[in-house]
Amino acid sequence: MRDLLKQITACRRGHCTAAYPPSSLCELKAHTMRILLDDKDTGILAETVGSALSAAATMAQKRGRMIVEVFVDGIAWCDEDLASVEFTQRGASELRLCSAHPAQLLRDTFMHSAEAVLNAEEIQRNAAKLMQGDRVREGFDQLLQALTIWSSVQTAVTQGISLGIITRDHLSARGINLDGSIAALDAQLRTLRDAMTAQDTTAVSDCLLYEFPATSRQFAATLADLAKAVDAIHTVTADAW
Repeated sequence: MRDLLKQITACRRGHCTAAYPPSSLCELKAHTMRILLDDKDTGILAETVGSALSAAATMAQKRGRMIVEVFVDGIAWCDEDLASVEFTQRGASELRLCSAHPAQLLRDTFMHSAEAVLNAEEIQRNAAKLMQGDRVREGFDQLLQALTIWSSVQTAVTQGISLGIITRDHLSARGINLDGSIAALDAQLRTLRDAMTAQDTTAVSDCLLYEFPATSRQFAATLADLAKAVDAIHTVTADAW
């Protein structure tokens, strides 16, 4: 599925939109940093954001959880911030962290992906109608939006399964045919790719309007079933402590 999506449209890498920490943080030296994990003071002593994160991540891991959100002096940090040595070597007044159980994250990922698939299907229908109304360029712009969503969903599902929280044996035992849903989607993507390569607007719109919807609904249902399977296998508690 990944290769097909790449053939249809270039993947668009998301850029962090979170505000960066104020420049005044550059002036901060070692001092008392308040480090909160799920709104509770950890008692961790650290001089830099990086060392504080490392200690807090270890604390969360011991409780079977992982850190999912980081706020430095009230400002949300994204992956790019966290990967920056310049940023992580800074001090701060307060580090506020939120954690979650991996199974909870996986369940939410599958549910959100199911919703995203249905959203993509609606966008594809609109794209097809635009093409049929001789607004081809607008239609293709809409189609690219939908394909970007499909690419994100594919990445989320692949990464989710790779965590090992739920295995294909678990899925088979519950009658969830993930491989079948992926194969059906691959077939539709090939049909769409061929129509786009041939610059056959009629074939593209027909695929989106009449053939793709059933495949999209099937895939969304499979993702919802995956979320339920995670719930059935793992007991997820909201209490971090």
